[in-house]
Amino acid sequence: MKFLIDADLPYSLIETFKTNGHEAVHVRDVLGSAPDNEIFEYANRNQYIIATRDLGFADMFIKRKGFGLLLFRLPHYFTANKIKGSCESLLKEIDPNKLVNSITVLELGRYRTRRL
Repeated sequence: MKFLIDADLPYSLIETFKTNGHEAVHVRDVLGSAPDNEIFEYANRNQYIIATRDLGFADMFIKRKGFGLLLFRLPHYFTANKIKGSCESLLKEIDPNKLVNSITVLELGRYRTRRL
C-alpha cells in the first residue's frame, strides 16, 4: 500500500510505514507546502492513502470520494515516537486493503474504519 504523509505528522513516520512493507512519502518531499486541495488530488491521482491529523481531509473525502484516508486522532502532546508506535500497532493489526475507499480513524488504543 502507498501512503502520503501530511505535513502535520512527523517525517520519521515514513520509516514506520516502510518497515511494515508499505511505500510512504512525505508531502514536503513531493508537494512542498501545497494546499490541502492539491494534496488531496495528488493522492487520489497516484492512489496514495493520506495519513493526516487534519479533519478537513475527512470532509473532502466524504464529498469527493478519495482513495483512502488514515486520520490520526491521537493526543496533541504525543511525541513522534508515540505517534509511530500507535501507527505501527495499527499496521500490524489491520488488513491494508481495508484502508482503500474508507476513512480509518486511529485513536488512543483503538481504530475504527468507515467504508464509503
